[in-house]
Amino acid sequence: MKTILTLLLGIITLLPKNALAHVRYLSSELEQRNYGQSNFDIFFAPLQDPKYVVMILATIFIIILVYWYCDHNRYIHKWTDHMTKIGESYKQFIPWITRLSLGILLISGATNAFLISPVVENGSTFISLVQLVTGFFLMAGFLTGISAVVALFLFTYALFQDPYLIGSFDILALILSLFALDSRRPGVDDILDIPDWLHEKKIREYLPTILRVGVGIGMSYLAFVEKILTPELASLVVERSGLIEVIPVSSGMWTFSAGIIELLVGLMLIVGWKTRIASVAALVILSLSFFYFGEDVSSHVTLFGILSAVFILGVGKLGIDAPHTVK
Repeated sequence: MKTILTLLLGIITLLPKNALAHVRYLSSELEQRNYGQSNFDIFFAPLQDPKYVVMILATIFIIILVYWYCDHNRYIHKWTDHMTKIGESYKQFIPWITRLSLGILLISGATNAFLISPVVENGSTFISLVQLVTGFFLMAGFLTGISAVVALFLFTYALFQDPYLIGSFDILALILSLFALDSRRPGVDDILDIPDWLHEKKIREYLPTILRVGVGIGMSYLAFVEKILTPELASLVVERSGLIEVIPVSSGMWTFSAGIIELLVGLMLIVGWKTRIASVAALVILSLSFFYFGEDVSSHVTLFGILSAVFILGVGKLGIDAPHTVK
């Protein structure tokens, strides 16, 4: 029992501290060159230790047991149904959530000399000015359609600068949501009755899918590239962060658990299985990660925004849990 409790505590501590923390934000370029080589043997090394195998199997068993209990408890069902109902009543705030999170990111990029993501340095005064103006326009809801096009161009340009931005597809999904939503309310466009010519009502029904798939791809990519492919670099971050002192397991076990958990949550979002549960889990992980590492808010603000929107909207279309109409 002590081993199981220690494992559960370890997982709870692990999730916020490594699962959603961008390893590249927390390591130097020299460390990335020296420890960024692919090595699947190192990543799967914990599976060769009987102690860790028992811990993993025990965790899986407990998760299945807890899920079975919750799924068969009518009081929990009543509570989750209430949460779902309340969440759906917040749909009117989705345009504001998407605009504010994107606006904060762009303004932060303009004032901190990066383009879209902290990993893409920006030395251009012109691009900084464009980011700044676009960010303010999005937050104010002014010329939203044009601002969305500019934001899409900036992201595309940044992606060509560094493919690492695949891990920031949550940003791309938020930008695309501006074309699906009537994003004028609340905002200057609505007050001045400025039409949103780029608003596409036909894709609005796919908005939940766009958002959850975007953030799911980003999480899965980071899990694969930063943990599974380059476990030595992730283990270095674990050791330097003092996680081993919190829970006495190897840095390799931390990296393995973080990579698998992040990958599973990302895949859950992509395929639309238990979407709200996955979004809540990711939000909790992200919140604790943010406070533990003390990273700049700009590196997480869009994740907070998109995961909140995913929880509100649910699975949408083209997902395992999507409602199917019987003809």
